[in-house]
Amino acid sequence: MTGLVAELKQFDGIGLSRMASHGKACCHAVRHGVFARLTQYTDMGAALAAVPALIRWGPMRWPAHWCELAHQDELRGDCGVHADVAASLLTREAIAHSRGRAAVLTAPLAPAHWRASWNEAQASDAWIGRTVVHHEVLRVGNRWWDPSEARWFAGAGVHLASGRVLALREEDGPWQFDPAAQAPSHGGP
Repeated sequence: MTGLVAELKQFDGIGLSRMASHGKACCHAVRHGVFARLTQYTDMGAALAAVPALIRWGPMRWPAHWCELAHQDELRGDCGVHADVAASLLTREAIAHSRGRAAVLTAPLAPAHWRASWNEAQASDAWIGRTVVHHEVLRVGNRWWDPSEARWFAGAGVHLASGRVLALREEDGPWQFDPAAQAPSHGGP
C-alpha cells in the first residue's frame, strides 16, 4: 500500500485537465465543431458516449488548446480532454457533477507502451506511475463515468478495460481505496 500512496501523491500534483483557447479562429472552429456534433444527440448518455468516438484517445501535450486536438483527418486527445469535454456537456445541461481521478492498475506491458507513445509525441508521461496510471473521470450522482471508455462504474475495485481501479477521488476530496487492495491477506500493491 505504501507504493500506491506515493503514486497517489504524485498524481495529486497533476492538475485536472482544462482545455484552453488561443482566442482565435483556430480554437473557435475546433471547439464549435466538437460541440456541434455532440449536442446533436437528444440523449445525454448518447452525447457522453460519443466523446471518445469523436476524439480518439492518444497523446496530448498540456496545457492544451482546442486547435491542438486536430490531427490530420481526426481529433485526438487523452482522458483529460475526454473528461473536460464530457464535463462541459453536463454543465451545458445543468447536470450536477464533479471531476475526479482514478488510479488504475493496468496490464503489465501497457505502461511501457504508453510511455513510449507519449515520449514520441513529446508529451508528459507524468500520469504513468510505477505500478498504476492516473485517469480522469467524472462523478454524476452516486456513479462514476469513465469518459474515455464511455461507461458507468460503481467505484474503486471495479475493472475497466484499462485495468482495475485501486483508488478514486472527487476533485479535492479524499482518496477512496479498493477494499481488496487494503486487505493484508491480498498483499496489496
